[in-house]
Amino acid sequence: MGTSNIERVVGILAGIVIGSAQLIYLGNTIRRKVRPSVLSWLGWAFLMGTSLVSQVVAKGWQWSMTGILCSTAGCVAIALTALVGRNFSLVARDWMFLLVGLGCMGLYYLSSDAWVTTVFAILADAVLAIPTVAKAWREPASERSSAWTLGVVSSALALSICFGHDMLYVLFPLYLLVFNGGMAWLTR
Repeated sequence: MGTSNIERVVGILAGIVIGSAQLIYLGNTIRRKVRPSVLSWLGWAFLMGTSLVSQVVAKGWQWSMTGILCSTAGCVAIALTALVGRNFSLVARDWMFLLVGLGCMGLYYLSSDAWVTTVFAILADAVLAIPTVAKAWREPASERSSAWTLGVVSSALALSICFGHDMLYVLFPLYLLVFNGGMAWLTR
């Protein structure tokens, strides 16, 4: 099996794993086992989607992006389900993080450089994650889900096929590995 076929298989596997994680979290949201921070999930959907599009436009499709594609769709589904089901967390300070995240997004959109846009996407994503991380810190049970561990697995798979490619493709999966790992640790 050639390198491109291996990348394709691992990329699809990473997408399946993160898709499964999103479905688990979505199910946990529907059953009210978790209360998503709606601004985090909406922000993640927009940022991951934008990062994905900018990387594809700048460098073309890479199979390591499959997880980001599946995750974007999952984030949209989780946010909308939480809103429609009125099962979400939203506190006043979340709006401040949204504004800072939007500021990063503004810089992200203004740049046509894939490196700059990816770095600002990661920064904005991390800022938008603050409400979810804070909630996991205060009330770990409100975010406890095996979805975080599956996020680690998916990110590790994506990273495994980034080697030998431009470092640009490593950044977002590496960030997601650290973030999901942190959430898995915080909620245990």
